Amino acid sequence: MWRIFFNFLWFLSYFIPFPGLRRWWRTEKCFDYGNKLHALKKSFPGLRWGKFRLAKGGGSLAFIVDNTVFKIRKHNRESDSQMKFEREKRITDAVAPILPVAVPHIDILNIDGYMVYKTQLIPGRVLVDIPLKRILENREKIANQITDIIWIMFNAEYPELNDLRPQNADTEIGLTHGDMCSNIIVNPKTMDIVGIIDWEYASFSSISRDFFGIFKFRRKMRLTDLGPTVMWKYAEKCQK
Repeated sequence: MWRIFFNFLWFLSYFIPFPGLRRWWRTEKCFDYGNKLHALKKSFPGLRWGKFRLAKGGGSLAFIVDNTVFKIRKHNRESDSQMKFEREKRITDAVAPILPVAVPHIDILNIDGYMVYKTQLIPGRVLVDIPLKRILENREKIANQITDIIWIMFNAEYPELNDLRPQNADTEIGLTHGDMCSNIIVNPKTMDIVGIIDWEYASFSSISRDFFGIFKFRRKMRLTDLGPTVMWKYAEKCQK
């Protein structure tokens, strides 16, 4: 859907007669989509770009082709984009060895002035895209797995990330993902969680941030009651 939408917006730009207004339209309304796509095609000509998918979320556009994901910030500023991607890479490199599910292995590239986050697609399906009835049928199983993931992630030490920890926090803090709502990947046949993606907003914070992050941004996830279920299971885990 997003691919069709942005192709249409980019097509419309050719009918704008004023160069300044055309540049503004392409940069602000299209997030420079056409030029970013051209840069990727030029750098990776062997990929099947006729079949790529486009996703939009957070601050980035994601070009998905041949099981490879290329993310570019919507408003690409080289130094800012590099800083954000390097921060996310540091976090995913730290959590990957300890979590029981896959997280993206990130390579950061500079392609024609665009900072690009490149990773392999984690096979599966985003949990929020699974039918609600199926999620409800497997709620206990899913909640148990989410609880284990949050527990491990929050309670680990991460000495390599100490500079990201806030000083003099008023409450107990640990590493939180902060945006699990749309970023839990499951095996649609078994309903096992196989991956957690998009760590852009991960930070050291209160555990409540991840509880609310499970359902805060999507109504469908609120209907699953996964958030409250995970809270109770985490509390039970703390008492053992």
